[in-house]
Amino acid sequence: ISIRNTVLDREKCNCSSDSLCIGIVHNRSICLCVPHNDRISLTNFTCTCQDGFSGKRCEYEDVKIDISFYDVSIPQSLLVHFITVGEHDLESLNPVPIRATMFKKIRFDQDTITFFMSLPFHLIIVQLEDKFYLTVPQHIYTPSVTIQTKIARSQYCPYIRELFNQTLIAYPILRRIKYYHLACIKDSNLVCFHLILI
Repeated sequence: ISIRNTVLDREKCNCSSDSLCIGIVHNRSICLCVPHNDRISLTNFTCTCQDGFSGKRCEYEDVKIDISFYDVSIPQSLLVHFITVGEHDLESLNPVPIRATMFKKIRFDQDTITFFMSLPFHLIIVQLEDKFYLTVPQHIYTPSVTIQTKIARSQYCPYIRELFNQTLIAYPILRRIKYYHLACIKDSNLVCFHLILI
């Protein structure tokens, strides 16, 4: 609707008390009737931001992540795990990493997937079915940037059972951790491994 020649003179408006006067055209009030019930706050509202922006008024630009596929087959869908690592000091009350996960379907004609993330993160691990790939490690989080990365076999994170024998796997976790460095010594190209059983 296009409104031309509007005059905003609230004294001349004859809208009801529970509506807003937004103008006058041809001596007629233009009233905006706002639905009201106990569940709708008149003072508190939330903006729905378009992709790539966040904040109370969509004032922050999110991190844009473009993920392409290099030497792995393109699946129908994937999970992207964003991991935030807390401070490692003795006084930290919550040293447990925080994980946010996004799911995305991939069209048959698509070879690059775009994600937007408003939360700070240090690692991006992409899950293709039961395989994990470390795609973005960043020691210091940088907001409002575009990250272009690819999923490649060299970023594959094998399951712990692929690296160690059954005897070592059977050890209690605190005893087993002492041997984790041996995997990196054995394979200098290893970027990570995981303990998650899928």
